[in-house]
Amino acid sequence: MNPFKIGRAYSPESFVDRVDEYCDLLEGVKSGNNVVVIAPRRFGKTWFLQKFSVESGFSCLYVDLFGVYSVRGLVNTLVEQIFEILRRKDLMAFFVNYLKNLPFSIQFNLGFVGVSFSKEVDNEMLLGGLYELLNRVQRELNERLVIVLDEFQAYKNVHKNLAESLRSYIQSAENVGFVFSGSFKHMLEQLFFENSGILYHSCLKVDLNPLLPEDDCVEYLVRQFGRTGKVISPDLAKEVYTKTKGHPYYLQLFGYELWSRTQAEVDFEDVEDAFNNIVEKESYNYDILVETLGYKYVKNALKLVAEQSGELFSSGTLEGYDIPNSSALSKVLRKLSEYGIVEKLGRGRYEIVDPVFEEYARKRFSN
Repeated sequence: MNPFKIGRAYSPESFVDRVDEYCDLLEGVKSGNNVVVIAPRRFGKTWFLQKFSVESGFSCLYVDLFGVYSVRGLVNTLVEQIFEILRRKDLMAFFVNYLKNLPFSIQFNLGFVGVSFSKEVDNEMLLGGLYELLNRVQRELNERLVIVLDEFQAYKNVHKNLAESLRSYIQSAENVGFVFSGSFKHMLEQLFFENSGILYHSCLKVDLNPLLPEDDCVEYLVRQFGRTGKVISPDLAKEVYTKTKGHPYYLQLFGYELWSRTQAEVDFEDVEDAFNNIVEKESYNYDILVETLGYKYVKNALKLVAEQSGELFSSGTLEGYDIPNSSALSKVLRKLSEYGIVEKLGRGRYEIVDPVFEEYARKRFSN
């Protein structure tokens, strides 16, 4: 079986590094703080959060908000996980003592949990009931309860005022903590770290380093091939690292492609073919993105990022790259950042961090 895993389900044997960031997250939660984890798309954020949920020692409820489209859906998702936690304790006592006077009813059967909602109950009442349920669960557990809300930039799909509602609850909650996370960096930083943000001053911040360290990645690749009876030399593992730049998603995808096409031992041609195959597969999605943003602006913006190390938004620089104004450049860079293609390093400074897009752009914009 291919030892390289692609997807949203956490695989401990496929997890690489993140030691410092994990310690920061763990220490933040242990000290009683709420935490927000920010990272671009495909940078291993979901595995990082699932690792915390599974291994931290806290009772955690994990929700990916991309898959939740209403307050009722949020309540259902959390109640199902509460059932799994409490079934290991005295579930019947909890049912008898703690589920009274909630604006929804919960039915527990063998291996099944269901939630019933009255048509007369509005979203605000449901959220209030959910918060009361979380408080009761925490008291039953007699330990800190942590709610992990992944892809929090999608919160308005659940309820347009969910952030305001959570802010009020966080201010009064005792021993119920939150870990928020998302990939739209600009939006989340406005929400959590600017004076006007709804959740300003509510969380500590943990940034995931975009790229993984070389030594850990090389050792990981050699180990994963070795444990399945195949061989990749350290030198060729370094070549994989060079092409992926330690990008978490593409390291896994490259390993998966390379393992699949290798009978016994990896050679240089296998590495080249696997990388070219990945670029070809991703090109369709990149084509759509480029056409949406405008071919000319994307081409010029990427060329600007690659060639300029100083201020990108000066009128002279923009004119030199045929970009009409700073707002046009900001729009393109913000969208590329949301897709995990470029990363903001500081004021007016960016770098390309998606190695597959970089190769795609080299071929697409070579003229």
